[in-house]
Amino acid sequence: MIKRFLVILLLIQSLSGFDLSGQVSYGGIPASFNTLKSGLPEIPFVVMSPVSNLDLIRMEKIMASDSKRLKFAKSFDVDISPDHSGVWSNSDGVRIWRVGIRSSGAYSLNLIFDKAIFPTGGSLFLYTPDHTHIRGAFNANNEQSSGMLPVAPLPGDELIVEYNEPLNASFHADLHISKVNHDYKNAIGSRPLGEAGLCNMDVHCVAAAVVQQEKQAVVQLMISGTDLCTGTLLNNTARDKAPYLLTAGHCILTAEEAQQTVFSFNYESPSCGKGAASINGFGDQSLTGALLKARSDSLDFALMELEMMPPPEYRPYYAGWDRSKTVPGSSRAIHHPKGDVKKVSLDYDSPGIGNYSSTGHPSNSFWWIKKWDVGTTEAGSSGGPLFSDTNLVIGSLTGGTASCDHSTDDYFSMFGFQWNYSNGASRQLKIWLDPMNTGESKLEGMDPYSTASTCDRFCDLGKDETYLASRLDIGKGYVSGHNSLKITNYAQVFKGTEQTTLSAFSVAFARATTLAANSSSTVTFNIYKMNANTGVPGEILRSVKVPIKTLRGQAENFFVLDNPLQIAGKYFIGYEINYSNLGDSVAVYHTAPRSSNSKNMAYCMIGGAWEPFYWVTEINTNTSLLISSYGCGNTLAAAEPDTIPVGEVQFKIYYPNESASQQLYLVNTGTEEFGRVSFYDVAGRKLKEMQRVLTTTPMAIDFSAFESAIYFIAVETLSKREVMKVRYIRRR
Repeated sequence: MIKRFLVILLLIQSLSGFDLSGQVSYGGIPASFNTLKSGLPEIPFVVMSPVSNLDLIRMEKIMASDSKRLKFAKSFDVDISPDHSGVWSNSDGVRIWRVGIRSSGAYSLNLIFDKAIFPTGGSLFLYTPDHTHIRGAFNANNEQSSGMLPVAPLPGDELIVEYNEPLNASFHADLHISKVNHDYKNAIGSRPLGEAGLCNMDVHCVAAAVVQQEKQAVVQLMISGTDLCTGTLLNNTARDKAPYLLTAGHCILTAEEAQQTVFSFNYESPSCGKGAASINGFGDQSLTGALLKARSDSLDFALMELEMMPPPEYRPYYAGWDRSKTVPGSSRAIHHPKGDVKKVSLDYDSPGIGNYSSTGHPSNSFWWIKKWDVGTTEAGSSGGPLFSDTNLVIGSLTGGTASCDHSTDDYFSMFGFQWNYSNGASRQLKIWLDPMNTGESKLEGMDPYSTASTCDRFCDLGKDETYLASRLDIGKGYVSGHNSLKITNYAQVFKGTEQTTLSAFSVAFARATTLAANSSSTVTFNIYKMNANTGVPGEILRSVKVPIKTLRGQAENFFVLDNPLQIAGKYFIGYEINYSNLGDSVAVYHTAPRSSNSKNMAYCMIGGAWEPFYWVTEINTNTSLLISSYGCGNTLAAAEPDTIPVGEVQFKIYYPNESASQQLYLVNTGTEEFGRVSFYDVAGRKLKEMQRVLTTTPMAIDFSAFESAIYFIAVETLSKREVMKVRYIRRR
């Protein structure tokens, strides 16, 4: 089948908003949402047999093994299709099929369609009964070679399936749900943070900086809707960008499981923390379906090829590898323990070579991590890569007894054995990863996208910085949210590029709550062009309004623009809140206070004017908001750094060469800084005041309303105050 890809569309609605986390989908609104309830029949529910979450967990402990594949859901075999389940109705030229599914006590539900074939115009949606979470639309673009369609979980124990089809469709969709999966651990439903042991280290910690590129190759696998593992994208000697992915053989048992797997990219905390002190990432970037190319039980590996190449917005990386079996001086692993955000484990010593078990595996075919110096691995880490000290993949995790209590004895199947120990293309890596038969023993990693199409994440966060949600020094409420100052607008400045194609942004909310009665409470996200004269937010280039009830607190929230936005120069991304609905509570994470106001990137609107955080007495901090932008395209270029202060006099006035000009120019010879510029006559009366970001770029001062005279210009920042005398001659 022809495979096509479209970026997730952000659904911009003033009345309804949806959680857009999940796999590739194509936007839109279920037709029933625009139809009066009185005109629709009641939705019948298919109810699963009752189960006890506690009993399922107890049974699992009895069957425990050293394998680190994480089971989180019980699977029910079902027979649900539009032919004999649910209810049909018509509305405005569209046939609507709906069915409800319930499994009492589930933390989340996910479905496996063993058939999902769509006509042109057909659209499939899954959503929670309160319409706060949605998956879809899925359509012909999502069709896999097998006709299957796994769908990422929705939180709660009820969901609605809705299919919309034009009355004049060329054929009727072939839809059949074969499995309903009941999450009994809350491993996926609401993306609980801190499930992994406290010894684990986030990928954005300082010590993990050595794998900042390689981490982009590591993805989380949700297999058949019931199990979690980890996998790695790999380069091949043809360097043809084929999206091969390596995981453990005990994670992917069959070609059908490969087709029923959801691959999630970039599920990671944007800061360095431990347990619940981390900030929950987003699981929005995912793909479904893969072809199983090779697999081995004895060497415990499975090699798949994704049916879609990960798009540039996912910032994928194809890791390099080393099949030489040379013992490295140290090693590191990247993985998703307990289904948590991505973690890094470090062993500063050389790994040993040993046996994972006494039977079933070739002798000495495993890298043996005797003791982790940082972190560990846990259930959900299976299949995760082991990197050498040169950041090349040398193995994949099979299992072991390592934990936070005793971080000893983990075993990774050796890449060198997986290479060609077994004969036959279906049991070795060589035929797939060296299609040119070059004989290379080592291969470098590769960014599959050229400079012209690559994407980058821009976030003003140092590796040693942490985020928090602090309260006002004077007054009540949060410095970055609802507070007694009634600040309604906040914004973060972005200076990383001269030009970019902005495709998405994310905002990490510490709090995002509203009362049930406030179903219309919203947050409006604004993208601003920087005002060239003032250096603060100016023209609004794009706005996105989202109901608070669809936002996740203590987590990053990801938003894809329906149309990428071309931006030249510096820009701001901000959010607008209101105080009219009692019970709303919104706050965004920000960095711990910084030492210099030149490092402040956070602004707020107070008294009708934009000001940096450090200028507001009640806030009085230098910080950055945890807002990230995602820029793509060939327009990325580094911005010039701020200048270093020169001399004792920081501010200077220049007179124009044009004799008829009614302007003077103010220049800051030091570091860019926010300040107030005031104008006085010789009698000391204030005539005018402006608030500006003062830069080395000459700032025009309009004197057209002034008469010829002597004036004083006072420039005041937090660090200094200077007064300059000027003679202005009005030209006629």
